[in-house]
Amino acid sequence: MIQNYRNEFVGNQKVSLSVDSQMERSFVAFTEFFQDGKDPMFIIDLDSQIILNVNSQFVKHQSEFNQAIALFESYLHGKNDFQSRQFNHGNNVYLFNSIYQKDGKALIQILNLQRKNDFLKIDQSTPKANHFFDTLSIQKELLNNLPSGIVHTNKKFESLWFNDKFRSLFGRAIEENFNFIDAIYVKNISEFWDKIEKLKKDGGQVKFSFVIHNIKKSKEVFVNATAFSVSKNAKLQEGFIFILEDKTENMHFSEEITKQNLALNQINHELDKFLYSVSHNIRGPIASLEGLLKVIEISDVRTVNELKHHLRLNLRLLNGFVSDISNVATNIHTHVNIEEVNLRDIMEQMLLFVDNIYDFNPIVTIDIPTTYSIKTDIDRFGIIVKCLLKNSFQYKDNRKRTFEINIKATHNEDFHLIEITDNGIGISEKVKPYIFDMFYRGTELSSGNGMGLYNSREILKKIGGTMNIESKDREWTKAKIYLPVNF
Repeated sequence: MIQNYRNEFVGNQKVSLSVDSQMERSFVAFTEFFQDGKDPMFIIDLDSQIILNVNSQFVKHQSEFNQAIALFESYLHGKNDFQSRQFNHGNNVYLFNSIYQKDGKALIQILNLQRKNDFLKIDQSTPKANHFFDTLSIQKELLNNLPSGIVHTNKKFESLWFNDKFRSLFGRAIEENFNFIDAIYVKNISEFWDKIEKLKKDGGQVKFSFVIHNIKKSKEVFVNATAFSVSKNAKLQEGFIFILEDKTENMHFSEEITKQNLALNQINHELDKFLYSVSHNIRGPIASLEGLLKVIEISDVRTVNELKHHLRLNLRLLNGFVSDISNVATNIHTHVNIEEVNLRDIMEQMLLFVDNIYDFNPIVTIDIPTTYSIKTDIDRFGIIVKCLLKNSFQYKDNRKRTFEINIKATHNEDFHLIEITDNGIGISEKVKPYIFDMFYRGTELSSGNGMGLYNSREILKKIGGTMNIESKDREWTKAKIYLPVNF
């Protein structure tokens, strides 16, 4: 039903809504008229004679006019148009009043007439619903068929409601409290957060662009977005509304060139940053080693033995950085090699590998069947899992009595969801937006080079997957890996 209304109200125009008017009426006004109306109402497909939706009064009083409904359906048989008409049921006369019709769908109001000659009077005085539709005052089902994705989030960007188009952009099931910001890739993250802060402060709307990795289609989706701030005075819950337009398919050639130029500029920027950071990250451990060697030359045997730990630490940092650089090169230049592997075996092997690096043992729970298999590139997937497990070990919370890691896997027809959860120190809200940036280190506890999560997400893209990180500061962190079932 709803889809047939779309062209009338939206057509080829871009959706441009203000929070205090159209969007609120979209969620509220039609409900007030339809669901909360004093008379029974229903929406019917005239071609199939299927009732698509009913209001609460219809459900409450249905037994009173069941026979009239049967007479209505019998009268309607073979017709694709319906004018207001009366039907008798016992001592009652019911008017089935056609309030609104469009493309074979009709909104019908049921009025109980005490006298047959009331028809004309009531029909003339019955308020029309057209203005609700004409001003986009529609219920949520109508929003499900808009060509744009819509999501309403709270102030932490956790979804409160979204339409079907929003879900289809991501190509996967979206769980409750889905964090919208964590799942998108914004080219200029600093500029993006500046716009969000301006939106929080001044209200109104801001525009930005981003990329979504669609799991089901295993491709990048380019999106233009408009964000609105929902104020405390609005009838909706305080937070944000994002309207997303998919620009992937209808991108013009000139836009494609612009996109490639922007991507090239971004690559050059990342390359400059990469080369600077590489030299910095190599120079630090080497300078430390040189200093330690000078101290060793003038030290006694006991002091030399004490310095061995620092030598090993710097060599480990240097070796780890070289390994990360090698992983970047391997991911870029090596072909993807997909094979069927046992997921539980991989997880146990990676846990053993990481466990040998650190001096403490966590309580590990692996909720994966022994026969659970996936199709992926085992070398690339292993790099990702090792990175996430090493983060769990490195950022354990020493204040807690036990250190726990839980690993589980589930799947549907489109993708595998692999979750690695720990009870470590968590991630603060101010750090969270930057955790996937190259060379970013968000805590003084970090002894790495800031390549881990950046590299992991880039590798995941290569094998058709994506990831997001959920966390509560000082309580827990959960890494979610999404891998396509068929790559």
